[in-house]
Formats: sequence, structure tokens, C-alpha cells
Amino acid sequence: MKRFAPLGPESVLSIGVLAVFGLAILFPSALTHSDPTTGVAKDHLLAPDWAHWFGTDQLGRDVLTRIIYGARETLPAALLATLTGVVLGAFIGGLAALSAPVVDGALSGVIDVLLSIPELLLALTVVILTGFGPLHAALAVGISQTASFARIIRNLVRSLRAMPYIEAARLSGTGFGGMIWWHILPNAFRPVLGLTVLRYSMAILSLATLGFLGYGAPPPTPEWGLMIAEGRDYLATAWWMTTFPGLALLTVAFATNRLSHAMTRPREDQP
Repeated sequence: MKRFAPLGPESVLSIGVLAVFGLAILFPSALTHSDPTTGVAKDHLLAPDWAHWFGTDQLGRDVLTRIIYGARETLPAALLATLTGVVLGAFIGGLAALSAPVVDGALSGVIDVLLSIPELLLALTVVILTGFGPLHAALAVGISQTASFARIIRNLVRSLRAMPYIEAARLSGTGFGGMIWWHILPNAFRPVLGLTVLRYSMAILSLATLGFLGYGAPPPTPEWGLMIAEGRDYLATAWWMTTFPGLALLTVAFATNRLSHAMTRPREDQP
């Protein structure tokens, strides 16, 4: 019998990091009193100091303040993208696994075609077709993740259907709906949750990439990808404009990745 390993120090640290950014999303004014979109002209391009821990940008805006408020732009959008991908993927993958072989073959073929397209290219295609902006970017990233969710959920449900307890439940008179609700969903929840957390970290990076390319939130929105793009012209004189938003982006993505790894790592029961 296997169970999932308890959270270790690394996972606790990851949760702490995500909690700090969660606080930034919910109560940004509790962490900073500056305005993220209004700067002071005389304070432009100040290096990090005690007054501005992460320095200021070309318009005199505090970089730390913009990172804090940028969490509200990037992280909820990544959550929307991930939820879009898992919902669509669960529907397609579950339908393929529970349907007749003909339907399964057709849906699997569609999934394979989508998987052959790089996710970023697919997201760019969708956002160009639907329009720019944070909502469109989030939905585009979610759609680009659908095939990955669908493939894994299909294989997971098919493996669960072959388990002896599923066959026993069927022979005992459990209906199709009851088999899904009472046996397949509870056993598929934990692996899918771990996958969802992992894909959330990837959605953060994808959304930042779209923001960097100009397909996300428009200026002067403090979005992390946009902040990195704005600072690329000042790399030689104001490295902090790109370094600190990039570190914030990588910190959240790495913490989410490690948490997903801990959630999906099984271990043998101890006697």
C-alpha cells in the first residue's frame, strides 16, 4: 500500500512563499504605501537603497511596489488559465476514457494533434485570434494546456477502470454514474491536483511570456512580464528593473513546482 509523503521543510517553505504572494494579491496596501502606476520624476532610475529596496524605474515608480501589485495581475490570471485547462482537459480526457473505442480513438487523435503544437505557439495563436488583454491571454494559456490535461486524465481514468475494485463495484450493481462519483473521482483527485499545481507554475511563466511580448495587460499595468519588457532597454544602467520582477516570477514558479513534486511523491507505509 502506498500513500503520499508528508510535506517536508522544502514544501513548508514553498507554502510560506506562496502565502506571502497570496497576501500581496489580497492586501497589497498592507505591504506598501506607494502607488504602482504613479512615479516621481526626480526619482527615476534610482538604484536599490533603504528608501526603494528594489530601486525605481524610468518613470520614478517604486519597483517593489509594482512587483507587489503585479502579483494581482499575474497570479490570478495563471489560476484562471490552469482551471480552464483542467476543466476542458478533464471533460475531453474523461469522455475519451469512458466512451466507446471509436470515440476514444477520435478524441485521442485530436489530443495528439494538439500535443504536437508547442504550447506557447498555440497560446499565441489563440490570443491573436481572440484579442489582446489579460483575460484573453489567460484563456489562451488555458486552452494551450488542455491537451496535456486531457492526455494524462484519459490515461489515469483508463488505468482506474482496469482496477479490480472497479470491476467488483460494477459486478455488485453500482451504476455508471455511481462508479464515476464514488470510485474513479476520489482516486483520480489527488494525482490531478498535483498535476494542476505543476501546470499552474507553467501557466505563470507562459502568461509572463505573453506579457513580455505585449499580448497581456497594457501599460502602465504592473504585470511582471510587462515589467521585464519595459526594463530590457535599461539593462546596462538599471539592471534592477528586470532582475527583481524576474526573480519574483521564478520564485513563485519554483515554489509551486516544488509543492507539486511533494504532493505527487508517494512513499511506502511505515510499519
